[in-house]
Amino acid sequence: MMSRLIRLTIGLVFALAPALASYALAQASPLAQAGAPAVDEAAAVQAPDCRECHQQYENAWQSGAHSQALTDPVFTTDWEADGQPPECLGCHTTGYDPATGAYAEAGITCAACHDPVPVNHPLAPASMSHSAKLCGTCHRDTEFEWESSRHGQSDLTCIDCHDPHATTIRAGDTSELCANCHGTRVAAFAHSNHAEQGLTCTDCHITLTGDQPGMGHATHSHSFQVDLNTCTRCHEYEIHNAAAAMLVQGDGQATPAPTEAASPTSGTASAVSSQPKPVNPTAFAAFTGLIGLAIGLLVAPWLERRVRRLGRAGKPQEVQS
Repeated sequence: MMSRLIRLTIGLVFALAPALASYALAQASPLAQAGAPAVDEAAAVQAPDCRECHQQYENAWQSGAHSQALTDPVFTTDWEADGQPPECLGCHTTGYDPATGAYAEAGITCAACHDPVPVNHPLAPASMSHSAKLCGTCHRDTEFEWESSRHGQSDLTCIDCHDPHATTIRAGDTSELCANCHGTRVAAFAHSNHAEQGLTCTDCHITLTGDQPGMGHATHSHSFQVDLNTCTRCHEYEIHNAAAAMLVQGDGQATPAPTEAASPTSGTASAVSSQPKPVNPTAFAAFTGLIGLAIGLLVAPWLERRVRRLGRAGKPQEVQS
């Protein structure tokens, strides 16, 4: 009985250590470890104060999505639900170091696009890339769509249409923006039935994707292609039920328009999600604790025999007369 109790005690000791370690690991996160964002203070001190000369850009940046990349409620909610993966900080902070988990500044700041800044700036200009590749480091899926579009093949870059500081388009509305290059088509569109219904260029050419923006994709498609799915968003019943529109009932009245329930696209959404569920710290600790307990019970007999041998070896030998 005593031997079993000793072995069980050894097993519990082996279980306790990995259980506590795994629980702490599952609970840990780059923002929660110190109770605040892990800012690299040395890098932050070296960052120039761009506001001294570029106050207008600073004001625009403050109201844009780049400045709120780390604090936006949509991002923080999804990030926490996914278990706060540290790799997200590479695009939601500036100067992120994956080795230490620290970063220079929260959000996408000036240094993310204007780096390095010469020590004698403004006498020497700060670097800046007009290439879409720079935006594509974070907006990967959107850049891929843009590369296959007519805009990408014509070397029209992101900042030709988007203000990188305010993260808005460079016009009052989308039709005005498109008219900068497509003036004739925009003028003709203004007299169309679509325009009378209040539609603009982007309603058909930059459609909603339904993808997660946090996965490197914008909320709108940037292929600029109008396909069948674009048309069926408004003309679904006309396209899929063309014959029904020609039928009449026995009393000579037109057949009622098909309802959504009759549409082949109707149905319930799939319950499958591409987003991983966060790790349950308690379950993770219990699992690793069971593994530790099993290992402890396996090595307990060996440890018990080893301790007994050491105990016998430490006793003084009797001297025979």
